[in-house]
Amino acid sequence: MSGKTNGDYEIGYGKPPVATRFQRGRSGNPSGRPKKVAILDDPGDVLQCIENEEITVIDNGRRKRMTKAEIHIRQLFTRAIRGDLKAADLIMRMAKDYFVPEARAASGLEVMGETEAARRFGRSWRKRVDEWNAKLRIAK
Repeated sequence: MSGKTNGDYEIGYGKPPVATRFQRGRSGNPSGRPKKVAILDDPGDVLQCIENEEITVIDNGRRKRMTKAEIHIRQLFTRAIRGDLKAADLIMRMAKDYFVPEARAASGLEVMGETEAARRFGRSWRKRVDEWNAKLRIAK
């Protein structure tokens, strides 16, 4: 099985025609190997990516797309309603962190309980609160 000759060059297995070979100085794979996806090193970024993933769930017989964070909060509410005190406490703390700042900004006043005042101001919390209230009365 001898190859055909193209001029003075033999063409065959492992010997392609000169015209169809890779050009000198030009890559045979111009786009190259795809780059690796960057690995997230920050645990907060990883957690946020996981929380924002959407999955399909069946809710009341219908398929819905929800984020994992939304599903987790819905399950937490369900457990709290059924009497799980830890879940209820967690929801209350989350509500305080996420909803109280909005209410505080809307009214301009900050409402806090005795334990929060004692935690922030120490033993002399009553005196500090009275001073703040006096300043607010003067400002009105």
